[in-house]
Amino acid sequence: MKSTQLGLMLLAAIGLSAQTAAAQEWGTVTGRFIVDGKVATLPADEVTKDAGFCGAKLPNQTLTVSEDGGLKNVAVWLYLDRGQDAPAVHPSYAEATKKPVVIDNKACLYEPHISAVVVGQPVEFKNSDPIPHNFKVEGFANAGMNNLVPVGGVFEHKFDSEERYPMNASCSIHPWMTAKIVVRELPYMAVSAEDGTFTIENLPVGKHKLQVWHEIPGTVKEMQVGGKKVKDRKGLLEIEVKAGQNDLGNLVIDAGDLK
Repeated sequence: MKSTQLGLMLLAAIGLSAQTAAAQEWGTVTGRFIVDGKVATLPADEVTKDAGFCGAKLPNQTLTVSEDGGLKNVAVWLYLDRGQDAPAVHPSYAEATKKPVVIDNKACLYEPHISAVVVGQPVEFKNSDPIPHNFKVEGFANAGMNNLVPVGGVFEHKFDSEERYPMNASCSIHPWMTAKIVVRELPYMAVSAEDGTFTIENLPVGKHKLQVWHEIPGTVKEMQVGGKKVKDRKGLLEIEVKAGQNDLGNLVIDAGDLK
C-alpha cells in the first residue's frame, strides 16, 4: 500500500514538473553594438619573439570595428541583483554546456579573443601553431593556471566558480598575446561578432538585466538604445523579454568611450 502511494506521489510530482516546464515561455534576445563616431586605430603589437613565424607586427585585438561601425567583442551576460533567485534554464542548454569551448593559438594570436564559458563546462586550450605557447589565466574566484601547450597540444580545464568580470589570459612566451574569458553560472551570455551582432537564446519571459562589458572601458556605462540614452555605473541594461524574438536593435556606444 505504501509503495503504491509513493508511486502515485512520484507520478504526480513528475506531472507537475512537466506542467511547469510546459507553462514556461522563452524569448531570444538579439541586438547589434555599433560605434557612433570614429575610433582611433590602435598601433599594431610589436613581435618580440618567434618573428620568423609570427611576423614583425600583429593586429591589436583590443578594439575591432567593422567598416559600417559594428563593434566586435562586447560581452553581455545576465545580471542578478544580490539575493535574486536565478531564473529557469532552458533545456537546450543541458547539452550545449557539455560541449567544450575551444580557445586556440593561431598565428600567434588567441582565437577567439573573448570567450564565454559556463561554470563546469570543459575548455580546450589548444595550440595550432608550430611553436610552443602557454596559457596563463588569472581571475579572482578561480585558482590561477599557467600551463605550457606544446605544438599540436590541447590542455583541458574546467572553471569551478563564477567570475564577476572576465578573466585575463596571456602567454608568458609571447607577451603581446592576450585574451579574456567570461565565466558565469548561467548560460545566458554572448559576445558580439565581427559585425557587432549578438544573440542570447531562450531567456525566460519577464524582466531581466544585462550587464554590458568591453575591454577598453570595462563596464559600458552609457549607450543609446532605441534612440534613448541609457546610463548605469554598473553597465546594466534593463530589458523585458517576450515570447519569441526580441530585437533590441542598435546599441550605440560613443567613440569617445572607447579611447
